[in-house]
Amino acid sequence: QYYLFYKSMENLDQKITGIRVLDIAEEGAKAIETMVNNMVKEINQQDTPIIDVRFTDNHCFLLLGENKRAI
Repeated sequence: QYYLFYKSMENLDQKITGIRVLDIAEEGAKAIETMVNNMVKEINQQDTPIIDVRFTDNHCFLLLGENKRAI
C-alpha cells in the first residue's frame, strides 16, 4: 500500500485516462490483497501509470494515467 501511495504522489500532474474498479464487498483481507496485487501487475505490464488508489467499503478504484507506450 505504501508503494501505491508513493506512486500516486509521483503522478499528481498526470491526466486521468482510465479507471479500474474491484468489487471487494464480500472479500477478506487476504483476497483483497491478492486482487489488488494482480490488478497492479496487469496494469504495470501495460506500462500504464497508476495515479491514485481509493477504497470505499465495497470497492477499490485505481485511477490510471496515459499509457507510456502511447506517448
